[in-house]
Amino acid sequence: MHIKQPCKERANNWENLPNIAILLQYLGREDLIELSKCCKSYRDTFESQVFKEMDLYIWRHNNKDIYSELRENYKIDKALEFMETGLGSKLKFIKEFNLDFKVDCNFAEKFVNLLPNVKTLYFIGINCEYSYPSGKDLEAIIKIMEHLEHAEFYDLGNTIRVYSSNMKIFPKSIKSIKISCDEIPVCNDNELLIYDTIDSSYINLHTLTILSNRMLHNLSSGMPNLQIVEIAPFDLDEFEFINFLKANTQLTKLYTRNFFYSGEMLKTILSSNFLEHWYEEGHFWIDAEVNSLPTNYSIKHLKICSSMPAPLDLQLINACKNLETLDIFYDCFNKLDLIKFERRINILKLSYGKLTLKAIKEIETLKLFNQVHLGIIPSIEKFIEEYNIDKLMNYKLIPLISGSCILKLVNTTN
Repeated sequence: MHIKQPCKERANNWENLPNIAILLQYLGREDLIELSKCCKSYRDTFESQVFKEMDLYIWRHNNKDIYSELRENYKIDKALEFMETGLGSKLKFIKEFNLDFKVDCNFAEKFVNLLPNVKTLYFIGINCEYSYPSGKDLEAIIKIMEHLEHAEFYDLGNTIRVYSSNMKIFPKSIKSIKISCDEIPVCNDNELLIYDTIDSSYINLHTLTILSNRMLHNLSSGMPNLQIVEIAPFDLDEFEFINFLKANTQLTKLYTRNFFYSGEMLKTILSSNFLEHWYEEGHFWIDAEVNSLPTNYSIKHLKICSSMPAPLDLQLINACKNLETLDIFYDCFNKLDLIKFERRINILKLSYGKLTLKAIKEIETLKLFNQVHLGIIPSIEKFIEEYNIDKLMNYKLIPLISGSCILKLVNTTN
């Protein structure tokens, strides 16, 4: 028999929501929108998260003719009026905004007045429907956002060039600047990139991508709050690199990419006392050999993807005495002499390539890793057959939903 619940009891059930922080671990924005349709209580609870991040992509997609006319008549700032009409009082919840179209000074002024609570801006060049922001456009909007804390640039290429060495583009409130690009523009002596204006006066910076020697030089007097740095200039100056690291020994995460390494540079990195994560993705190597490397007790996560000789990779791994995770490309790993490993490492992560049968046998025999995380395996059955995984005595294969798998050490006895 169906018994109808009292309205009061059903109303109370709507209030039984898990903590917002817990829900956000499992639900994305679209999920929250669907859940908000249940009742007003849910809508009131989730609207700050639903409207936290915003862009004009959906509006542009649905109003291509209007947007095209605004762009051609240099009235792109009018698009903000449509957003204001549609969202009204909910604009106050917007904390993050994606810019993937050309803006100007008029847009910048209206944008800041309309969205004073925005703390994070994403500047996106790749896959733009129309031309993306130029250096002057970015300057126009960044320099008047007095409360901007986070800025991320994606594939803006040559558009981020400016021409004044005295102008500070970013507000002093900035805490992180991340830059991702396939090419870095080459500047003349009288030219600067927009992020070359960053110097030691930006004391709130915690996370930073460094793409030029000028940036390294500007920050070589020390940045006490800087913790996470990616260094990726194609024309890296070794002297500036070493000076920067010696002046910023407080760094906890370091990403190094796309430049020539030398023995002195490796020694400087390993001499850091607080560095816990080092992701080394250089592609070139200067010195033929390094006689010795200093011991490091702080690095716990090491990623290797470079053209360094295998014996030097081994030296580097053994120099990190408290290493917990080794993340390395298959090709680099296959060249290592595992017998010369000095200690067991908790997690080995392998990616981009193919593991050799010899390496599998050595992993099984030496039991150097508690877990071996393998990349995507097209066919688990073929993998088991090709590498005789079912005959392993010391490791157990654990397939994952993602298509990758883990070899877990199950027999630790000698």
